[in-house]
Amino acid sequence: MATQRRTLLIGAILLIALPTLLVFATAWAETGYIPPLALLNASGLEGFIAKLRLYRALCAGGVGGSLALSGAMAQGLFRNPLADPGLLGVSGGAGLGAMIAIAFLGGHGVSVFNASGDFVSSLGLLAFPTMAMAGALFAAFVVYRWSVRNGQLSIAMILLAGLALNSLAGAAMAALQTLLLDDLQITRAIVSWGFGTLDDRGATHTLIVWVGAAFSLATVPLIGLELDMLASGDTDAESLGADTRHVKMLALASIALSTACAVAVCGQIAFVGLLVPHLVRRIARPRHRSLMLLSFLTGATLLLGVVVIQNGLFPSLSIRFAETGFVTASKVARRLATLQPGVTTSLFGAPFFLFLLMRQTRRW
Repeated sequence: MATQRRTLLIGAILLIALPTLLVFATAWAETGYIPPLALLNASGLEGFIAKLRLYRALCAGGVGGSLALSGAMAQGLFRNPLADPGLLGVSGGAGLGAMIAIAFLGGHGVSVFNASGDFVSSLGLLAFPTMAMAGALFAAFVVYRWSVRNGQLSIAMILLAGLALNSLAGAAMAALQTLLLDDLQITRAIVSWGFGTLDDRGATHTLIVWVGAAFSLATVPLIGLELDMLASGDTDAESLGADTRHVKMLALASIALSTACAVAVCGQIAFVGLLVPHLVRRIARPRHRSLMLLSFLTGATLLLGVVVIQNGLFPSLSIRFAETGFVTASKVARRLATLQPGVTTSLFGAPFFLFLLMRQTRRW
């Protein structure tokens, strides 16, 4: 009963914090705070900037929620608190697909792509998410095909296949980046994508992210109870009536699609899928159905908080420091505001991952 009350309390806090942060992420930036009512009536350049802020905030919420929800599913599926959506090779496949799109749009494709420049340019902003999603879904399909033996889905084979695909994608990306090193603009785009970016997001990006998020949220009621059963092993789950193969396929499809949509739109944002579900599990100790929903809300809140801090707080601090004569502090705050969200999440997520690894090593 206490666990249920704690879960409801955390859910209520997150439901209040999420729209609040969404308003702040949209209304507060380097140019100052624009009241929400003024945003609705903004026109011209101010209205265009307000729309960009809104799409950035919506993308941040969708990406953070999708990655955290995928992490909660992966940890339940693999029965391991160190599991992450990247284990499936999805992130590597998406990164490779995005890098190929960057190369083609930069004029480094084979002759057939260069000859059809109108077709390539007409893809516009859709090129990155389309190629990234294709790479992610292809990686998920390959992992699934390699992992099925005699009609059974092997978790060990999923991990091995995902590791192999991640290594292969990483090597291909390193080789491609080396070949394109002379082109400064493409190199900057690749680096930006590698650390995740929420800048210049539009309605199409927002739609892609939330389609993946909606699919994953729709699967939560279908696999929540079964993931609780799987915690005791496949045999015990099957004896209780769970269709383990169906649950694994649905969970894998959900993880692959939502992660693909998130990475396709905003690049690589690390450790959200690992950090958030573990924190929720430690605080609330809910069952998987509640864990996945709380993880989605927490992940969305976390990434929106990063957007508010980097695009609102740090620029404001920089201006305040400059006005009071603290030039060095002003420059530091200005630089911190330009960090990509993937860098920020890695700075906090990597030490936490090492802490988890130490705890897990002691148990082993």
